[in-house]
Amino acid sequence: MSKLSSRRVLALGSVVLVSLAACGESSTAPGGESEVISRVTLTLTPSNGGAALTTYIDDADGKGPTAPSAQVAIPALVRGVTYTGTVKFENRLKSPAEDITAEVQTEANEHRVFYTITSGSGVTVTTTDVDGQNRPLGLRFSKAVAAGATAGATRVVLCHYDSAPKVASATSCTGETDIDLTFAHTIAP
Repeated sequence: MSKLSSRRVLALGSVVLVSLAACGESSTAPGGESEVISRVTLTLTPSNGGAALTTYIDDADGKGPTAPSAQVAIPALVRGVTYTGTVKFENRLKSPAEDITAEVQTEANEHRVFYTITSGSGVTVTTTDVDGQNRPLGLRFSKAVAAGATAGATRVVLCHYDSAPKVASATSCTGETDIDLTFAHTIAP
């Protein structure tokens, strides 16, 4: 009985080691590790011309226990305008800072950015880019502001798909969440 238990422990230990070794960085195969992200930046450019609005939130310890910092530069959106948007993910815990957006683009089949309006009304966010299998990606998006829009917030979630398949029609993350932040906006007078 003792030998059998020892063999089971060794076999189980081997399986665990192989599993841990398989969780390294991935370029295109499902099962890669989640990203460390310490800053998320949104840039909104009015489609009718004008200066871009840029806002960001820092999370000094990535997915650690410390809450993210306050949002910097809350954008004042103009009613009746549609904005072309981009999101940038960075790991500023490394020196020099690492652009995670490029990695998300390279591993597009494993990622998706979800945008959800969590408060306010009259603002719609639509993903405008796709991955290699024609499923939504979300690094680029449009943000339409209706004539009666009110101040509110948009939740931004970067989803990383490991063993669960990326579903084109999903409305929320069914994989691992790499980052989950909420960005406020006001309405210009």
